[in-house]
Amino acid sequence: MWGEKESVLFDVAVLGELVIDLIPASRTAGQPLYAASPGGAPGNVAAGLARLGLRCAMLSKVGPGAFGDLLVRTLTDAGVGPGGIVRAATEPTALAVVSLAANGEREFMLYREGCADASLSAQELPADILSSCRLLHVGSLSLATPVSAEAQRQAVACVRENGGLISADVNFRPAIWRDLDAMRTTGIEAARNADILKVSAEELAMLSGRHDIRAGAEAIWHPSLELLAVTCGEAGAVLFTREHRADVPGWPVGVVDTVGCGDAFMAAMLAELLRRGSMPATERELAEIGRFACAAGAVVAGVSGAMAVMPRRQDIDALLAKASETCASLGAAR
Repeated sequence: MWGEKESVLFDVAVLGELVIDLIPASRTAGQPLYAASPGGAPGNVAAGLARLGLRCAMLSKVGPGAFGDLLVRTLTDAGVGPGGIVRAATEPTALAVVSLAANGEREFMLYREGCADASLSAQELPADILSSCRLLHVGSLSLATPVSAEAQRQAVACVRENGGLISADVNFRPAIWRDLDAMRTTGIEAARNADILKVSAEELAMLSGRHDIRAGAEAIWHPSLELLAVTCGEAGAVLFTREHRADVPGWPVGVVDTVGCGDAFMAAMLAELLRRGSMPATERELAEIGRFACAAGAVVAGVSGAMAVMPRRQDIDALLAKASETCASLGAAR
């Protein structure tokens, strides 16, 4: 079976940044008030995987004090194994100030200089988790700082050596990079190491230099890549394997904010792949996985927050069932 191993402590290990998102919550005297919300794309994916029933471990580093406590507590409440989270003595937890447009789209200003997760070293990684997990999920932001970059590279090598799979979400944040070529370089590295890769349509264009999705997918494809998902916001997603392509429409939902939607998509896609135990063999199977993942993203779009509100399977199934009922009703009306 795909991703199966004889001795597994965790189905998935997730390595990367944990961040406190400061999200606009209200206003007083004309000034915005911000609420502290636990986040960071890798942490959101870890919470999403655990809430979907997988055994998941988080590998990261947080600062001392209330923000680090909030992140660890939220992940633990979601069912994530926190044994791989290191507590820094002095370096602070990273912060992201989030601004929301009227349509719910978000922009991030990330404060990561000298933060705890940038100092996660290879020596602090739990070798037992990495050597036994079925899959390691990573992003590209840890590759931006030397110490955490070396940790990510060692983690990838360890999982590969022990027969595990690598998943990646490049998750570009151009606003925090002084050098966009350096950002692109980290994304290329993450993509080239991945068996399973998620990018947005905009990220695909940055990586490939091509704006057509199929042409971009062909440009970044490599021999180890087994599945590529290209998310297109409210328009849905396009999924590729070596043999098949599936165009999956988005879900019409009332958008509260889009923070965490891509992470919910990623978690749901990985959960479905690991549940099935093999890569999709047909276009229909590929579309089913994409539909489930898009529904997960839509569930999160309808609520505020990210890590603490990653959907459970019943939440996604409820949206899928509602859509099926609507289609049946429309068919009967005809």
